[in-house]
Formats: sequence, C-alpha cells, structure tokens
Amino acid sequence: MNIRDVSANEEDRQLCTKAVAGNKQALELLIQRHYTFVYNVALKLVLDPTDAEDITHDALVKVITHLSQFNGNSAFRTWLYRIVANHFLDMKRRKMEDVYVNFSSFVGNTETLENMPEEATTGLDPTEVEETRLMCTTGMLMCLTREQRLVYILGDVFEIGHTAGADVLAISPDNFRQRLARARADLHAFIHNRCGLLNPANACRCPKKTRLWIDQGLVSKEKLMFNTRYTQRVKDVVQDFRKDDIESALTLKETLYQNHPYQARQHEQQLVANLLARPELSKYLNWN
Repeated sequence: MNIRDVSANEEDRQLCTKAVAGNKQALELLIQRHYTFVYNVALKLVLDPTDAEDITHDALVKVITHLSQFNGNSAFRTWLYRIVANHFLDMKRRKMEDVYVNFSSFVGNTETLENMPEEATTGLDPTEVEETRLMCTTGMLMCLTREQRLVYILGDVFEIGHTAGADVLAISPDNFRQRLARARADLHAFIHNRCGLLNPANACRCPKKTRLWIDQGLVSKEKLMFNTRYTQRVKDVVQDFRKDDIESALTLKETLYQNHPYQARQHEQQLVANLLARPELSKYLNWN
C-alpha cells in the first residue's frame, strides 16, 4: 500500500465513523468517493448502462446498511469492494448475460458482415465507430463466466493486485492469480484470433459492424451509451503497474480495456442523493 492509499483509507475511515454517527454530509461524501469506480466495474460486468446503474445502487445500499459493522481490520476500500463483489456475484442474471452466454454466441452469424461491401461504411461518424468498438469489446467480456469477468475486471482492467483481489473475493492470492490467468487466456485466445484491434493480421470489422448496428438501431450518435460522459480513460485511474504480466496480457488490457472511458454518470451527485433517499435506508440513517 502506498502513501496515497494510506491517506485515502484514513479519510474513508473518518467519513465512515461520522456517517455511522448520523452525519449526512459524511455519508454523501463517502458514497461519492466510491460511486464512479463501482459503476465502472458494474458496466463492464453487465454491459447495459441502465442495469449497471441499478446494480451499483443495490450494492451500495448493502454497503450503507452494513456501515456500522466496519471494524477497521482491513482498509475501508477493501471492505466496501468485498460487499460489492459479493452482491455482483450473487445477484440475479441480467439481460445481456442471457444474450452472450459464451464466445460462440458472441460470434453469431458473420455472413452479413463478410458480404457487406466496403462502400457501405463510407461517411460513418467516428463517434459511432468508437461507440461500436466500446460496445463490442465490452460484450466480449460477457462471454466469460460472471466470476471470470469480475476477476478479470478487478485484476487486469483496474489492476487492484493479486493480494487485494484475493482479499475482496475472500480467496488466496494464488487462487486469484490462477483464476485471473484462466480468464485472461480465454479472453485473449478469442480476441487475438478475431479482432483487428488486437491482432493486425485480422481484418478490422468495426466499420462494418457500425453500419450494421446503426441499421439495427443499436448505435446512434444521438444516443451514445459508451462513448460519452468521460474525461479520463481507465489507464488514467489504475493503480501501480504490475511488472509480472506476460506480453499478451499487457497488449490485451492496454490496447483494449484500459483505453476504455472511465465513465461518470450524468448528474452523479443527484444519483447519490436519490440513492440515500431510498425508503429502505430510512431506519439506518439517523441524520443529525
């Protein structure tokens, strides 16, 4: 843990103590400090922004209702992420998990793309092509099991480290490392053999897929879901770079997932306020 981590943990502890004592502002600040990260993990986990917002709120409700149980034996961030991770693993299936159940289902029928003439992609808006790229590469994560997705998102995309990841998932560091290696290998094998973004030997399908998804009403520059509301990318917020990653893992995460937007929800402060106003929290929140 570096100095920045120690300072952040102490601030979290102080805010938690004040929130449990009934300080509304402290609780709002505490939730705001972690909302964006939890939402970004959720978005990678379930693909759909509305579902991601819903499960973010449900997970943070569990955090709030258990604040008084935080005993300081671990970093507050680790304690919070453990509650969030358990919720994400145990929650009901979300709609995109039934669309992409494995890599075969993601491939689908490629005949339409293969037969599409190159001129069909003329004049595409770059923001729509980027939207397609983000949606497609995030969709590839959905082909992993939910546990594999969460391990990969925490371990590689956000680089929380094997020890911290193990603490969050309540497993051993070796177990976390093994699960991460398996998820990484499965994902890399699929993407490396199909995606031109990762492997220049493959033809890039992004423009053709963009045209197809525009025609199907899945992509529109007037209704962007992924290429919007961000000032940073994931690589700007990840922790210390790990030196032990193999080259294929570095290429996978740096070329694709760490280059994704680190998104903030529109009116995020209002979303937190709405969260704290939920009726089921009233008995836990004795404001002073």
